[in-house]
Amino acid sequence: MSDTLHEEKRLAYLLRHDIHYAFDKRGWREVSDLITNHGFTLEDVINIVANSEKQRFEFSDDGQYIRARQGHSIAVDVELEEATPPEYLYHGTIAANVPSIMGKGLVPMSRQYVHLSIDQSTALKVGSRRKGVVIILKVATKKMWEDGHRFWLSRNGVWLTMAVPPKYLEIIEK
Repeated sequence: MSDTLHEEKRLAYLLRHDIHYAFDKRGWREVSDLITNHGFTLEDVINIVANSEKQRFEFSDDGQYIRARQGHSIAVDVELEEATPPEYLYHGTIAANVPSIMGKGLVPMSRQYVHLSIDQSTALKVGSRRKGVVIILKVATKKMWEDGHRFWLSRNGVWLTMAVPPKYLEIIEK
């Protein structure tokens, strides 16, 4: 793993899961804390944010704070906008997880939300982060929305929902 990718993952952990830091209610963390206590330089943080392929992070307007746009295991409100989803969204996983998912649905596990992708290629990339045969699930999100489920669209294009019951899932054959 490249140093840059390793540092991006370390920053993602610190902004999403660090139970030892007192985040404000919107998930903001002081950039100075990352510099003083975690070995980043201001240039490191700026470069990671600017070059993050997934655009996971954002600075406050004054540049003094930073937060992850989604993916938190700690309870924060990153000011997501509720949105009407397209007819279908996708979720990438590995084959070993499919029996459980088809039985219980998609649940956020340790995160606040289930993450869904706008297309199959993005879902494939997401699923490929795990070891195993990647499976793409097609989610009938428009039907879910019509049935009263809520959806949010993060600023970097990731769709979020609280859970996806199994009846809205279909395995995509490759």
